[in-house]
Amino acid sequence: MFNEPRVIFWPVGTGDSISIVIQDGIVLQVDLRDLNDADNSESDRIALVDKLAESLPKIDGKPYLSAFALTHPDQDHILGFEKLLERVTIGELWFTPRIFIENDQDLCDDAVAFKEEAERRIQETIKAGGDAGAGDRVRVIGYDSLLDTNEFAGFPEDRLTIPGHSVTEIDGNDYEGEFNAFIHAPFAEETEGDRNNTSLCMQVVLGDAPSQGGILLFGDIAYPRIRRIFDTTKEAGNEDFLRWKVFLAPHHCSKSAMYQKEDDAEVLKQDMLDDLASYQVEGGIIIASSVKIPSTNSSGDNPPHAKAKKRYEEVADGGFLCTHEDGESGEPLVFQADNGVLAAPDVTEAVSATATSKLASAVDEARGSDSPPSEQVGYGC
Repeated sequence: MFNEPRVIFWPVGTGDSISIVIQDGIVLQVDLRDLNDADNSESDRIALVDKLAESLPKIDGKPYLSAFALTHPDQDHILGFEKLLERVTIGELWFTPRIFIENDQDLCDDAVAFKEEAERRIQETIKAGGDAGAGDRVRVIGYDSLLDTNEFAGFPEDRLTIPGHSVTEIDGNDYEGEFNAFIHAPFAEETEGDRNNTSLCMQVVLGDAPSQGGILLFGDIAYPRIRRIFDTTKEAGNEDFLRWKVFLAPHHCSKSAMYQKEDDAEVLKQDMLDDLASYQVEGGIIIASSVKIPSTNSSGDNPPHAKAKKRYEEVADGGFLCTHEDGESGEPLVFQADNGVLAAPDVTEAVSATATSKLASAVDEARGSDSPPSEQVGYGC
């Protein structure tokens, strides 16, 4: 499972769990949702901590995870972390400064465990004056004046990465040419407010050519931040870092990525979809990390949203896939990397269904409406 470059999207209900394999045994885990009911053999959700402990390489007799990146400390992105920390050695933690401004009572138990581990590693890094070594390493991602306080005095600059820059190092080793994570967000002033909007956002490439397209991971952000990412990246001349072969639908296929409330009306922001389409590398696939997407939603429903799925199907040339609808039940969606190019998993039926949906949408648009004409036309007039 972890012996060659690939990206793995695990079926964990409506939540994110992505394993990025850089090379044999070198794994970056982005977010975690481990569910007790996944132990049930009839469940289509995987007990991920068990799977990681079973599949990761062992160092000194204990499973070893090179790095763990937390996009934001919501339960559907961190559930099971305390158990993971007990069973697996984690070489390096990636996180945004947001974790340090949270009150423990506002966090789930696993997020509190993550915060405590992050604080411990920060202090070990300050003591070391740099790289604290395997099991104590950290990478703080984003901006925050918090790092200027006495508690964080002496935190080394080389352990901080700000948006607009790339990371090629994992757990003390540089994988330039094999791995590149370009950081898009969080932005400087977005360390407070809605936790979703402070998500770590990045493009990950398994290779040395972002122009070939990578994976866009945008956490749980909504349209305004997505709009800003595209605008800021284009203005900086970094457009290759927007190119995607795989796009993880933000917030588990939420309509908030492309719909906004304006004067009490829900408005489609077509500009976001147009930009997403324009930076798609041929055969791009959009993933929903969620339970089966309903055919319709009622007002106020949580993601996944049927409206968002339909919009994404109109964009993705290579198809739209859901972690709980496509592939084998209880098995992940796996994208192999061949010379830096991601290949789609073998889920032909799902991709074909998306192509059919795109064709149907095009037909609907061409003919204008499903309604019968107001006047009879054709034979019999």
